[in-house]
Amino acid sequence: MQAAAQRTLALSDLLAGLPDELLAQLAAHARRRTYRRGEVIYHGGDPGDTLHVLESGTAKVTVLSPHGAETVLRIIGPGECHGELALIDDSPRSATVQALEPVAAVTLHHDDFLNLLRTNQAANERVLASLANKIRDLTTQVSDLAFLDLEGRLAKKLVELAETHGTPLGNAIEIQLPLTQEDLAGMVGATRASVNKLLGWYEDQGLIARRTRRLEITDLPRLRRRVL
Repeated sequence: MQAAAQRTLALSDLLAGLPDELLAQLAAHARRRTYRRGEVIYHGGDPGDTLHVLESGTAKVTVLSPHGAETVLRIIGPGECHGELALIDDSPRSATVQALEPVAAVTLHHDDFLNLLRTNQAANERVLASLANKIRDLTTQVSDLAFLDLEGRLAKKLVELAETHGTPLGNAIEIQLPLTQEDLAGMVGATRASVNKLLGWYEDQGLIARRTRRLEITDLPRLRRRVL
């Protein structure tokens, strides 16, 4: 288990590039956890005592409005981390993380993670770079909500999903995520009904094809041009 955990940590966006001996020390204290499709890994407001590094599978990071509407902040996959914010400032979890499919993750406890930051400058720099990237991503999301109409936001999100989670399938690109229309609506700040209507229009225009729990992008160049 330790060797597998070390490989997962070495490939993570947060810890890649750290010396092997340091990763081996961390792996010795790590635990491997698995989650079923749809299982909540943790809720917003829970105590933040572990860092999670995804080994396999994908999960969504979400927040809820006071009225229960869900916003999907991002989709994470193998090598990506979540949960570091609560470890750094010792605050409750700021978001909910839920498995979109079966997930395996390597976890590090609060004390082991903070000890790493206290003793290793390279680790500090990696964490700062990771947090900066997440802030930039959130800034882009806010800008999209402010400056793009719904069609533009949905088209941009589908293009991003095709580029990051897509697999060629003939002349199309299949998004390899079991996303619901509620998930897509949560990503673009819209209702399920509005997203369903636009997806139907895109399908009529030959831009996408809808399969069971999968979307195919059938004309990526034209879809990019819909980002207005």
